[in-house]
Amino acid sequence: MTGEELPLEAAVPDPLESLGLRRILRSASGLSGASLVGSALAVAAGFFTARWLGPVHYGDGQFVLLIYLYATLIRSGVFEGSVRSFIDHLSRGEDGEARRAQNVGVSVELIVSALPGIVIAIVGVFLGSGVRQLGFFIAPVAVVASSGSTFLSTLWSARRRFDVVGKVAFAQAILGPVLLIGLVAAIGTPGIFLAPVVTSVVTALTYFAFRPPLGLRPSFDAELARSFLGVGFPLGLLAEVYWAYRLVGSTSVAIATKAATFGLYSFAAAPVAVATSAIAGIQAVLLPNIWRELSRGATGPLWSRHAERITLALAVIAGATAALAQAGFAPVITAFLPNFRPSIRLFDILALTILLLPIATVPSLVLDSKRVNRQRRHLSIWTVAFLVNVGANILVLRIGWGAQAVAVNDVWIQFAVAIVIFETAASHIWTGDPGRRFRLYARLAGVIAVAVVGTILLDTNAAQLISGRFDVAGILLRCGAVGVVWAAIGFILVGPGLRGTSRD
Repeated sequence: MTGEELPLEAAVPDPLESLGLRRILRSASGLSGASLVGSALAVAAGFFTARWLGPVHYGDGQFVLLIYLYATLIRSGVFEGSVRSFIDHLSRGEDGEARRAQNVGVSVELIVSALPGIVIAIVGVFLGSGVRQLGFFIAPVAVVASSGSTFLSTLWSARRRFDVVGKVAFAQAILGPVLLIGLVAAIGTPGIFLAPVVTSVVTALTYFAFRPPLGLRPSFDAELARSFLGVGFPLGLLAEVYWAYRLVGSTSVAIATKAATFGLYSFAAAPVAVATSAIAGIQAVLLPNIWRELSRGATGPLWSRHAERITLALAVIAGATAALAQAGFAPVITAFLPNFRPSIRLFDILALTILLLPIATVPSLVLDSKRVNRQRRHLSIWTVAFLVNVGANILVLRIGWGAQAVAVNDVWIQFAVAIVIFETAASHIWTGDPGRRFRLYARLAGVIAVAVVGTILLDTNAAQLISGRFDVAGILLRCGAVGVVWAAIGFILVGPGLRGTSRD
């Protein structure tokens, strides 16, 4: 290892200290702070652009972004396999092997990520001239820039340099919304998909400004790449299936309904995506810490308590985020974007996924770890969920229940997925006291039940808002109802599961 390259992380002296709740939140504070700033700015920028463009043109821009998202999902899995090997090597002090794994993973996966962008650009030749054709033509740059930025973020996080990732994320959080507003104001609809492209390029370049450097070098070791492919293909495919599952609702509405309806649905879904990404700072910290501790043999009651408390903490944070979102979305739309009032009901439903998506983070990471090595089982869960979601959406759309039923499908299927993931990983989290996991399940089930009841009660209020019969008293009533519901949820969650020793 040269003096310029990033040194091996310091050893943690106490068992499972890196999984202490306070330590996790402190490490994630920079990422979460950037995510909160980015979330607020991104939602505000999205509202401004939607107001300027209207549902139809806004939907056109979002359609191009949807294509980009699908393109970025296509991976070989070599990078994912290299990251798991990289973290395992670091945990055992094998710095040279870790860097070798990093370089092979990035080199191979960058080439793979360029291929879908090139295919989209070729398809663009056969489209009529317009916004979508322009978006298709720049797809290769968009996909490679997005993938490269993600790879760099993952590598810095894997080294537990969350300070670097936090600084870059903060810059990205400011740059993205500013570019979005500026480009949409200057050139209209194309600004919706050009702004993320420019942001990804700048973000990727920014990572190279930090010292000591990552030590990235082109490396195409075929034998090592094949070994990463064998391990990482299920992980890479898992990411593809997971995000395809996340996009099923938007895709179904885009294919089966008018552009205006898709504009409303994508508008409602956008703040949900922003909110879940705001929680991703904690998840980014958890991945290397949990995988490292499992590599070191984490087990027993201490490990179970950490897993439970992290899960409950994620539920509290996600629940608070969903509460603020449900309380704030409707009044803002009513005041500033009356053309998007029909999206309020959609948002009230989709906001439940802000709570449901993060709660299975710990068991998901356990299944994907090198020690447990159940990534294929994890992949099968999301594959079935994806197929069920597709089938359920086809059914409700053919019946004529519309976009609102598609949103409901997203919620109940995600709830089922969380249960299955927890049960699949249960033997690797709770080894001696199965009653502990059922007590955790009871808490989470109570939270979800209260949240669903609260969303149903908000439906009448949403109907008044959509019809234009919404006044200050209605706003206060809505916010008060949201406050009561989510206060009850907080009461269920905040208990012995989140209280621990002072060290944590």
